Amino acid sequence: MSAELVSDAAARIGHGAREHVEERRLHWAGVFFALAVIVHNSDHLRRGTDRLTPEVFWLGVSGIVVEVALVVLIFQRHWLAPLAATVFGLALALGYIEVHFLPDTGAVSDSFTSATHVSPLSWFAASLEVVAALTVAAVGAQLLRAQGGARALIAANRGQRGFRSSRLHPITLLLAITQAAAIAISLVQAYG
Repeated sequence: MSAELVSDAAARIGHGAREHVEERRLHWAGVFFALAVIVHNSDHLRRGTDRLTPEVFWLGVSGIVVEVALVVLIFQRHWLAPLAATVFGLALALGYIEVHFLPDTGAVSDSFTSATHVSPLSWFAASLEVVAALTVAAVGAQLLRAQGGARALIAANRGQRGFRSSRLHPITLLLAITQAAAIAISLVQAYG
């Protein structure tokens, strides 16, 4: 065996090991994100969703759908998970910042900076969700890079799990159940 072939094989093994490490990091970023979503949406229930504008309410419901779908993709190890984590993690973080951390902008605002009293728990919950979404985005981008960038979008992930097994993962189930309950409770609070 030539030294060139050995070197090439070693490089592929090293690349595969790096990719595996990045996949594990995305898994743990997904856990962190799911827990942050639960904490933040629980705080919304504590504060009462009836205080939200209809636009913020329905924007939040659509955000929950995206959050759950993103976590399912991550735990499925879907070949689109790194791209989805990067794009939607960043988009969600920007959305959370727009809604909670910028001055009141009207219908799509639940501004903490313009409110007269916001509890430390609310500040913590919203900040945690921003940090978690940015973490998912950063780790997703690192995994995309480890997989070879755009090339990764063409090749399916050999380790991809089926949809059934990913939706039965404890974190995915926990997020889906708590967020379905949050939506139901929110509907009662807002329209009941």
